[in-house]
Amino acid sequence: MKKLSILIIIVFLVGCQKNDNLSVHIIDVGQGDSILIKTLTKNILIDGGDEKSDKIVSNYLKKNKVKNIDILIASHLDSDHIGGLDNIIDKFNVSNVYAPNQKLDTLSYANFINSCNNKNIKINFLKKDDFLEIEDNINLQILSPSFISDDNNKNSIVCKLNFKNKSFLFTGDIEKENEIDIINSFDLDDIDFLKVAHHGSSSSSHENFILNTSPDIAVISCGYKNKYNHPHKSTLDTLNKHNVLTYRTDLMGDIVFYSDGDKIYTKKDYQKAVE
Repeated sequence: MKKLSILIIIVFLVGCQKNDNLSVHIIDVGQGDSILIKTLTKNILIDGGDEKSDKIVSNYLKKNKVKNIDILIASHLDSDHIGGLDNIIDKFNVSNVYAPNQKLDTLSYANFINSCNNKNIKINFLKKDDFLEIEDNINLQILSPSFISDDNNKNSIVCKLNFKNKSFLFTGDIEKENEIDIINSFDLDDIDFLKVAHHGSSSSSHENFILNTSPDIAVISCGYKNKYNHPHKSTLDTLNKHNVLTYRTDLMGDIVFYSDGDKIYTKKDYQKAVE
């Protein structure tokens, strides 16, 4: 019954457009992540795909009438998450930039830093237990990282977006170790929306994490027929076992969700695209 009720909400609530207060855009950047969150007054961008994705993301933002980015979060420093961010910082008015407290000797990181420096933008660091007020009834709670390690994925910033009665969890590329720390530290037994970690890799989304967060909707951002075989079958099996309605950019392209704080819905039947 859970999956059926979600399907009804997602497929048929097209008439709610006038009341849209928040939208979550999973931008199809292939094998990478880029997520746009639009509130009533703010634009938040989490990651920007790789170097080849810069035009994809900037064109998507322009198409959605985004001129200013109030909060830009680099979830972690892998190139498939920050590679396109230098282009975004160069082309848009960016107010605040956040990242893990880590440095990396890579071209994508150097480009990211140079773009921030060229526009005199200070990079702020986020860690577990930080909190960002966005606007009335909307905030970002930071659940991870607890500490910085040599593993970029384990340094991923995990954000829980709270909007009235709904919660959205954005997980970067966290691993099982992070998942254990998160569920041991926070009460997350009713997450409504999950951005699946690490493109659906079997190194994340373990059954205990899915069981403890109990998401209704999950989204996997990955490239079509990518060399890593993401998403892995074990992850899909776990999500299916717990009746999580799952969406994938490799099969569906860009995916947009809307919420008024009481429900989450789409205006397109993405599931039909792969049936």
